[in-house]
Amino acid sequence: MRAVSLTNRGGRKNNEDYVGYANSDKLWCFVVCDGLGGQSFGEVASEIVCETVCKSFEKAPELSGKALYRYIEKAASVLGEERESTKSNMSSTIVALVTDGEKAVWAHSGDSRLYYISKKRISQITDDHSIAFRDFKEGIITFDEIRTSPNQNKLLSSISDIDDLNFDVSEVIDLKKGDAFVLCTDGFWEYVYEDDIEKSFAKTKSPKEWLEKMLESLHENEKENNDNYSAIAVEV
Repeated sequence: MRAVSLTNRGGRKNNEDYVGYANSDKLWCFVVCDGLGGQSFGEVASEIVCETVCKSFEKAPELSGKALYRYIEKAASVLGEERESTKSNMSSTIVALVTDGEKAVWAHSGDSRLYYISKKRISQITDDHSIAFRDFKEGIITFDEIRTSPNQNKLLSSISDIDDLNFDVSEVIDLKKGDAFVLCTDGFWEYVYEDDIEKSFAKTKSPKEWLEKMLESLHENEKENNDNYSAIAVEV
């Protein structure tokens, strides 16, 4: 299994994204977060959530939906304490993947996404917890129009505290050789289209090359003052 990550502030002054990973023997945990809250609180929130999930995994590494739920639950508890002490409303999206290369489970909250690639095609995409995605599900807009919708960044859930915990956890799935994942914030998928993800995957031989190709697509499509963008590419 190979993986590579990137995070960049894009056209903004601060980078409120945070990426991290943890490893225990053959088991890996990959995490991408996008902080919310303004006045630098977004940076604090994404770091707390990401680091807490990774540390919780290191203390009790396990590949299961229940374990992943506990890791994120702990992150929400720690962030809730920080919110209370700072009197802030900061929160963070999250997308997290736990895998040993043979099986995988993931979880997410907000509009940070996981793309699962199998047989060189996108097999699954997590559902955004946003008003724009809800509009798509209701047939009001198309999937591609989520990217340009004024409701794209209006989230229906994020990690904030233990009393307001709302996130999705997948089933544990079996993997095949050549399967791959992209975990990314909205600043990445907004400009890297699904077709770009598949084509760049087919043309490259490593996660590093794949991520570099996707980054080329991002730069071709990005607009001035674009959001922070972050991604982790994982190949089994």
